[in-house]
Amino acid sequence: MSILKFPQRAPAVALAALIAACALSPSRAASAEFATAPASGSVSQVRLLSAGPLAEGAYRAGVEISLTPKTVTYWRQPGEAGSPPVFDFSKSVNVAKVETQYPAPKRIDEAGTVVAGYDETVIFPLKVTPKDPGAPVTLEMHLDYAACGKICLPAKADLSLALPQSGASPFAVAIAAAEKRVPVRLGAAEAKKRFKLTKTGDGAWRLKAGAAQDVFAEVAEPLFIESKREGADFALTLFSTGEQPKSADATLTVVTDKGAFEAPVRLE
Repeated sequence: MSILKFPQRAPAVALAALIAACALSPSRAASAEFATAPASGSVSQVRLLSAGPLAEGAYRAGVEISLTPKTVTYWRQPGEAGSPPVFDFSKSVNVAKVETQYPAPKRIDEAGTVVAGYDETVIFPLKVTPKDPGAPVTLEMHLDYAACGKICLPAKADLSLALPQSGASPFAVAIAAAEKRVPVRLGAAEAKKRFKLTKTGDGAWRLKAGAAQDVFAEVAEPLFIESKREGADFALTLFSTGEQPKSADATLTVVTDKGAFEAPVRLE
């Protein structure tokens, strides 16, 4: 009986290859330092992520909501239906302020009702300003949100992350990508250069915004604004659950192929 012989690698060579392989990807320990374990719902998961150490007086972080296929979650003003996420960071340690940013949403048809939201994993970027820049910061978050598929399910997450004061985060690229999806804020003067509003009737306006792909309009309750494409423009209609107002202050988010911007407008 013949015995097959295979060449053996020297132990030192094998060890070197193993070390090199480990160096190519972040270790689980490193990832865990910059993110919480996920808080799981029936059709979604939530994590707190850190982009890295303090820079320019603030930490960059993010809230990641992962969704199962055919599930949606909502923007800060989703429309007639939907429930916006509510972030509470009030129990955080050594935190002066947390600014939550919202990536530009997409228009989603939910059984005939159009909402503004997200139908895939989304990261809401955070800018965390510490009270004492030299002391450790712990981000404590309570989140109420909705994850909707065939049925709409309320969900919540309670997470805590001690923000690392050194090291390179494996989530920095993902958070930076989410930040690029956040609409740029324009003042009223700059907004007039980007779009034009024309009143077309009681509670109705036409918006011309160049090559805009979509427009989302926000207004204080009990009002809401419906935005619909009409040819190359958008029709904005103001509704109220009470007496119909003749004017309103609103915020428009305009999505283009070169990014999104938001600006204040006076509808009158």
